[in-house]
Amino acid sequence: MKIKFLPLIAVLFAATSIMTSCLDNDVEQITYTSETSITGFSLGTLNIDRIGKDKNGLDSPYVDTLDCSNYPFTIDQINRTITNKDSLPVGTHIDKVITSITYDAGMLGYTPKGSDHDTIWTSTDSIDFTDPVEFKVYAYSGVEGKPYKVTINVHKQEPDTISWKKFDTQLFNAGSLSEQKAVYANGKVYVFGKNGNGTHIEYSDVANDNPSPWVPVTDNIPSNIDTYSATAWAGNIYFLAGGTNDKQLYKLSVTTDEIEHVGTETFEVLIGGNDTKEELYAVINKISNGVSNSVSHTYKNGVWTEDANPFTQFPAGKPFFSNTTTASYNSNITSTVALCYNQGTTANDTTALVFNRMSSDNKWETRMQNLPLPNLKNVTMIYYDGKLYAFGGESVKPEVKPFSQFYCSTDNGLCWRPVTECMAFPAEFSELYTAHSKNYSCAVTPKLESETSRGNFIWIVWEDGSICRGRINRLGFTPKW
Repeated sequence: MKIKFLPLIAVLFAATSIMTSCLDNDVEQITYTSETSITGFSLGTLNIDRIGKDKNGLDSPYVDTLDCSNYPFTIDQINRTITNKDSLPVGTHIDKVITSITYDAGMLGYTPKGSDHDTIWTSTDSIDFTDPVEFKVYAYSGVEGKPYKVTINVHKQEPDTISWKKFDTQLFNAGSLSEQKAVYANGKVYVFGKNGNGTHIEYSDVANDNPSPWVPVTDNIPSNIDTYSATAWAGNIYFLAGGTNDKQLYKLSVTTDEIEHVGTETFEVLIGGNDTKEELYAVINKISNGVSNSVSHTYKNGVWTEDANPFTQFPAGKPFFSNTTTASYNSNITSTVALCYNQGTTANDTTALVFNRMSSDNKWETRMQNLPLPNLKNVTMIYYDGKLYAFGGESVKPEVKPFSQFYCSTDNGLCWRPVTECMAFPAEFSELYTAHSKNYSCAVTPKLESETSRGNFIWIVWEDGSICRGRINRLGFTPKW
């Protein structure tokens, strides 16, 4: 590029050489550097679009300011590029940018957007970076440096906002399914459900982040499956089937779709699994002296053992959702949280039931919630983005509309706080819930380590098999560091 007063610089250099030749030979000659590198780049305070509340409590847009001086810029001296790998927030204005630039001795020039010639940069220039801008250092020695291409990245999406997409074409082969429970395993979302034709198991392959048509599991399906019992554990799916008082345990292989009977025990409820400790938890009907007593048991190394401190307060017949995390203070200790709807007996039963099991104690306890989770009908709990989230149907006390919001817990179910920003359901979900006779299920695909921008999706499966897929935007960004 040609700077518009480069001839003036050349005249100054020539004059300097003439003056030097007239001086006495004892005068020290000055040699100017030919280095032409940009060594530092940062931004000043920029404008940013915000959404606030007006006096009537309605959303109202306004323009705020944002100090961008702490956003680091990476200078690639080999390829002569400068960019911010940590993008600026959505709505940041980059059409009038004040910059702070350090460079080798000389002058710094750039080509303003829409101009056909260069100009000398000053720290007060307001520069339009909506397109990349080239900067070039001119050394006092007369050397013209290679240009640097400067790009300012701005997020196109709110990083902490969840985006949803609906898939209407993938419908169940068996028709509408009620009493659903969805689990994720081996790149697939499995749904257990019921209709007038019996119990059904179907799966959709979501390994590429898009659902495939539903595939029914048809071989050797036992009758009268407890669909709410489906639990992913140890790389397969375990579930119960049979009568009210004689349910048996079965395993579904997620690689072959084969189902096999496991053991001879009779169960009441399958609570969940702990892959870290290689344990599966359930309530077994134990008969002693002709009296049936339902107590907690643990399955480990192929054997069911009654807990040393047996727990008898698990309610029967309700779907349980469980999650296990490792204690931050001791990697050898795990905490398993289980949650279900509180059927209750009085109008005062207004909070969901939460249970906890510490591996250091090897016993279940009822979680005393400091900030309780409302007793949502058809409640679901998921572990997502390092937190527990719960949501579901309506609640009478306090009044909560179906799919109106998420509730989040960061302390393993002690406190549940309604999420008021970013993490939200579309308004139509409440209508979908009603339109599908309040039948739905949910599963979460984990982050795929091999492909950092894949996975991390929440899958809502409705009564007919249609699917809504959601993900927090930042969990889909490809890391740049």
